[in-house]
Amino acid sequence: MTLSILLSKLHYWEQIQREVQKEIKRQGEAMEILADKAYEGENFRFFLCGQSPILRLTVITYLLVTKYEEYKKMGVSEDIIFETFRDVTLRAELYFKKNGQVGITEEDVIWFRHIMNVEIFKIGSLQFQPFQMLYLENEELYTIYSADAEKLVPSGCPVLNCHVQRGVDLSGQSVENSFVKAKAFFKRVKPETTYRVVLCYSWLLYPQMVQNLSATSNIRRFAEQFQIIGTCKNPEQAMENLFDQGKVNESEGPTFLQKLALEHTELFGFACGIRLL
Repeated sequence: MTLSILLSKLHYWEQIQREVQKEIKRQGEAMEILADKAYEGENFRFFLCGQSPILRLTVITYLLVTKYEEYKKMGVSEDIIFETFRDVTLRAELYFKKNGQVGITEEDVIWFRHIMNVEIFKIGSLQFQPFQMLYLENEELYTIYSADAEKLVPSGCPVLNCHVQRGVDLSGQSVENSFVKAKAFFKRVKPETTYRVVLCYSWLLYPQMVQNLSATSNIRRFAEQFQIIGTCKNPEQAMENLFDQGKVNESEGPTFLQKLALEHTELFGFACGIRLL
């Protein structure tokens, strides 16, 4: 896999691709050194986090060439590899929309450690990450779990952590296809581990919010796929996802969920749900 082919597969916007190519050329031989140092550091204080936004994106893009080979060695198809890698594309687009310049955030760099560790896979509409169940309880920062949570999903047992990207298709058929394909995928690429449970931590599952959605809402239908085993009242994740730069689109006006969030912030938080695979 060459860098030029990789860039064509990522489908970057023209300006983003142009600036990344320009930065690669500007860095020259230093790119290899930057790539080697990118994820040095402890407690998520990675070397790459301290670099400029454009350099963060450029180094991540450069690293994907190597990661492509590692995913291929696992037996992952090209479709899944590039669907997974296009999370970089999505976050670069979101950064450009918000800031008017090419780059990614420190938080994006930290998130992309999952790709660098070859431990996340976009299968259909959803991302899946092999994971061992871990319970962290803190009323402000973490989920408060139900009394029977550990009976349902014992601490340390293998689960597939499910992530939902912005703007993905959450229609019933798309979601079901993702679960079906994920079950077959992990049975093939990780035959030594049996994954019986899908886990999802998301504001999309928060019961108080879900109850206010119509029966035909894709978000509600997605949430109803899961048995809720824990909740947190912190609305931060929901607000970040609902509002672009903290604002409502003036030309279109607020969506139903934005209006609900503005009027009833107390209805928003996030939840942990499980689903048998």
